[in-house]
Amino acid sequence: MILVTGATGTVGSETVRQLADAHHKVRALVHDPAKATTLGQGVEVAVGDYDDPRTLTAAFANVERVFVICPVTQQLETFEANVYRAAAEAGAKHIVKLSNLAAGQLKTSLWHWHEGSENRLRALGTPFTILRPARFMTDTPFSWGPIAEQGVIVEASGDGANVLTDPHDVAAVGARVLTTPGHEGQTYSLTAAEALTGAQIAQKISQVLDRPVTYTDISPETMSESLLAAGMPPYVVEVARDYFHMVRQGRLHPTTTIAELLGRPPRTYDEWLRENASTRMRQHGAPKPV
Repeated sequence: MILVTGATGTVGSETVRQLADAHHKVRALVHDPAKATTLGQGVEVAVGDYDDPRTLTAAFANVERVFVICPVTQQLETFEANVYRAAAEAGAKHIVKLSNLAAGQLKTSLWHWHEGSENRLRALGTPFTILRPARFMTDTPFSWGPIAEQGVIVEASGDGANVLTDPHDVAAVGARVLTTPGHEGQTYSLTAAEALTGAQIAQKISQVLDRPVTYTDISPETMSESLLAAGMPPYVVEVARDYFHMVRQGRLHPTTTIAELLGRPPRTYDEWLRENASTRMRQHGAPKPV
């Protein structure tokens, strides 16, 4: 039995689908069972709360492998510690954690939380694997509103290159690691093969939509002020600011890990755009181009 936490999220739901399609026994841990109706037939659903360890005991019964996916929250380390404990007490033989490409590079917010949780997992004594994906293509750009309204991307990349990952590939790696041997003790950095500047991202979006899209650069500090003024939580603003500082400094680089693990090239941003860009535009009120 494989248990996937965060099973209704971007990576979690796709991992559950891939495992179920391959006829593995999979259990989805969810907070709201109403959101689990799309997970498909043959998937067990367990309800639990990361913040209440008592609710996790039944969910982890007879589970051998666990994929730990936690939302970006200030309680990330506490939530994942509760999951690790429940998995260990249930006798799980392998725990896979979804982390972040830059974990350990910064001592602030998200990256520090992931580093602390990774260290806790390493010290647990249960075989583990850590997956560190780059920025998801589903979050690139972070806002489609300015594209739909003005034909512009406003971000803080400068001339630096964004390293991206398709969540579909992250789920595929997760499913592979959970169902094949030889991954214990490994930390895998997961990215697409190319790195893209803000201007290149705008150009690719422009091509797939067949309409002009340009890139406007702002400083991370200006971006932070705007996000705070819009009511964004300070820790989320800190994550965005620090991410773009790393991009501007050229600290993030593509890897070949996805191809090595899956035996195929990672999906490209062009592929993701062809499948999703028109939908994103419609969600922001722009008609699909003729």
